[in-house]
Amino acid sequence: MSRKSAREWVVKYIFQATINNEYNNYNFEKFCENFEINNNEKEFIDSSIKSIFENLETIDKHIEKNLIGWEFNRLSSIDKSILRVATNEILFNENIPNKVAINEAVEIAKRFSSDDAYRFINGVLGSISRKSLME
Repeated sequence: MSRKSAREWVVKYIFQATINNEYNNYNFEKFCENFEINNNEKEFIDSSIKSIFENLETIDKHIEKNLIGWEFNRLSSIDKSILRVATNEILFNENIPNKVAINEAVEIAKRFSSDDAYRFINGVLGSISRKSLME
């Protein structure tokens, strides 16, 4: 499994949590069993999900501050999930360059979201990245 594939699993898990509005019921092992996730990237997936859950309020505030002409609660669940995963990487994972986090989010959006969502996601994440570098 590649890092790209692992990142997609993180988005899928966060999407599931977003749909169910369950950010504290963390059963990663069950998730891995259900979807036969291989061991190579389990650590990355697990640490990413835990980081998102631990920092969800901060992540969501950064996303909200960078939405222009949009309301956070009106975002689709998949776009919200993609933004949460990438924002977590930008703010809390120093091992992943911001450009990589943004590019991967754009690619995931092209695959799983609406036709133009990738442009929106790119714009929001670019703004978050620029502002995070100033802090």
